[in-house]
Amino acid sequence: MAEGKVIPRRGRPPGPTAALTGRGEAFLEMLAAERGAAANTLAAYRRDLADFGAFAGRRGFRPEDAPTDAVRAYMASLDGAGLSPRTAARRLSALRQFFRFLYVEGMRGDDPCAPLDSPRQGRSLPKIIAESDLDALSEAPDHIEAQGARDELLYGAGLRVSELVALPASLAGARIPPVLMIRGKGNKERIAPLNEASIAALEAYRDVRDHFLRGQKSSP
Repeated sequence: MAEGKVIPRRGRPPGPTAALTGRGEAFLEMLAAERGAAANTLAAYRRDLADFGAFAGRRGFRPEDAPTDAVRAYMASLDGAGLSPRTAARRLSALRQFFRFLYVEGMRGDDPCAPLDSPRQGRSLPKIIAESDLDALSEAPDHIEAQGARDELLYGAGLRVSELVALPASLAGARIPPVLMIRGKGNKERIAPLNEASIAALEAYRDVRDHFLRGQKSSP
C-alpha cells in the first residue's frame, strides 16, 4: 500500500467526509455492517451527526456525552436557524438512533433523546380538482363506452388506477355488487361503495362488453 493512501471503508462515500468521534464512527460501522445502509444513507447520517458534534464542541462537551437539555437546545437552534420541521425531524431521528446504539452497546447508561418529542411537521393539503372540471369529467364519458365505465369507477368509487386495472372481469357480470372490496396500498383491504352512476355505467358496459373483447386476448 502506498504511503498516505487512504482506502475508504465499505459503504462509505468517497471524497472528503465530516469528522466524527470514535463512537460516531462505530455507529456508522454498525449501520453499514448490520443494516446494510447505502453510501448515501451513511453520508446523510455522518452530516447530521457532525452537525451535532460541532454544536457540542462549541459548548465544550463531546457529542456522545450530551444530556437531554443539550439535545433540546440543539433542536431549538435548528428552529432558530430556519430549518424546516422535516429536516429537524431527520436530524433528531439520527440522534435518536445514535444514542440508542450507545445505550444498547453499554457506552452510556441513558438515552438523552427518550424524553424528546419529534418536531411537528405541517401536512400540506391535498390538491383537489376544481368543481367545474369534476362536472365536466362526470358528463363527458359515454356510458356505452368502456371509457365511461372506467371513469365512473375512478371518480365515482374513488379508485386508484392500479386498483381499477386489478378489478376482476366478473365485476361486469349479471349482478353488480353495491360495494367493492379493494386491496390497495400496503396490501390493505378497504370497502369502496358504488354509486348509482357507477353501477349504471357498468351495466351499460356489460351490455356491449363482447364488442370490446373482439380481437383481444384479455378483457378490458
